[in-house]
Amino acid sequence: MNTDLGSEKITKLIFMQSGPAIMSMVVAAIYNVVDRIFVGRIEPLALTAVGITMPFQYVQMAFVLLIGIGGSTLISIKYGEKDIDSAESILYNSLIFIIVAELFITVLGIFFIDPIFRLLGVSQSVDKMAREYIVIILLGGIPGLTGYCLNNSVRSTGFSKYSMKYVTISSVTNIILDAIFILVFGWGVKGAAFATVISQTLVTLYVINFFVKNESVPIKLKLGTSKISKDSIKKIVSNGAPSFYMNISGVILGVILNRFIIRFGGDYNMASITIVSSISMLFTMIFYGISQGAQPIIGYNLGAKQIDRSIEAVKVAAITITIFSVIFLAFIELFPNLLVSMFTSDKELVKLTNHNIKIFLLGLPMIGLHSISTTYFQSISRVKTTSILYVLRYGGILLPLLCFFPNILGIDGVYVSNALSDIISGIIALVLLIIEIRKTRSLSEY
Repeated sequence: MNTDLGSEKITKLIFMQSGPAIMSMVVAAIYNVVDRIFVGRIEPLALTAVGITMPFQYVQMAFVLLIGIGGSTLISIKYGEKDIDSAESILYNSLIFIIVAELFITVLGIFFIDPIFRLLGVSQSVDKMAREYIVIILLGGIPGLTGYCLNNSVRSTGFSKYSMKYVTISSVTNIILDAIFILVFGWGVKGAAFATVISQTLVTLYVINFFVKNESVPIKLKLGTSKISKDSIKKIVSNGAPSFYMNISGVILGVILNRFIIRFGGDYNMASITIVSSISMLFTMIFYGISQGAQPIIGYNLGAKQIDRSIEAVKVAAITITIFSVIFLAFIELFPNLLVSMFTSDKELVKLTNHNIKIFLLGLPMIGLHSISTTYFQSISRVKTTSILYVLRYGGILLPLLCFFPNILGIDGVYVSNALSDIISGIIALVLLIIEIRKTRSLSEY
């Protein structure tokens, strides 16, 4: 049964909505971490093969977020306005849009794989493994990522527990299949890729069944009667554009960052940062889960003209994120080995990663505050502001820093640049959020 987003106490709502969102994201992060743990047991360079092909997956996820966040934000607003027909049109068009988008990415990714690998700086020592892995991931885009896209809409209607359940089942399945395909069958990185695609496909089946057959869902996916609407697609793109820019900026940034890492540190540092990124994902997914949990509360109450409740939701989410992030950073700085040693038994790689992670993730608290700030701006349809904040977070600040610090500090300069970029972009986002909230509150009083 869905939660009353318009009248329940905000603190309770945040925990009720964020709890399942956090759990689903953390579980998803855990299966990615376990995936990397299994891959790391193949050999250290297998981590490099997976890590260096991440820009392919960033492009896939860019469209998942463009359509998933764009559509779900609009659905929560239309749901608050009691405009069910418009919400259902947006849901149907989201489905069609993500299928077409992922097909397009798959065809282009496989056709241009050689020049893309050259651009990414894939070395001969990891080329075979990287190719085996990413081709399977690309082919699994349509069946695997359609559900992850529409799962945002499950949360936007207040059914966060269902969303969590689907991702949890998928994640547990992935871990089991990783063990079978890698350890038992000996398929290496191919086994990791197959496990990922099969487990993701389960989410697609569950989510489509949820919107088609679940009687308690107020918004239905009407496959036989709904029509493609240019207006709905245009609105989805407009509202989801900031999330899209975020991931596309992440692709560009990932390519540049990887090349800097390879240039100043080599394949072993690339393997190290793959581990650091996996650990970072565990923590940042909690921030994103809190933000995603707050989003339907913000959107619904905006649609219902209850501005104070929307603002209160942002405040509660920001405070919660700050508390968690400070605790996580302290743990990373004091006990990095407890996390790093899970991924590899290679002593040289463990020592290197223990050093790298302390620098790379220094800006962790500001990542969380950037997340809730962009969630709020996207919920109030401030597309330009959200896009600017994403560009700053994903390259706008980092790229100039990369032109300076690595030349002075070497490979450590790459990691210092990343930490400073997180801190500066987070501060800018927080300042803009405070200004916007004060402005909105003063206007609502008239």
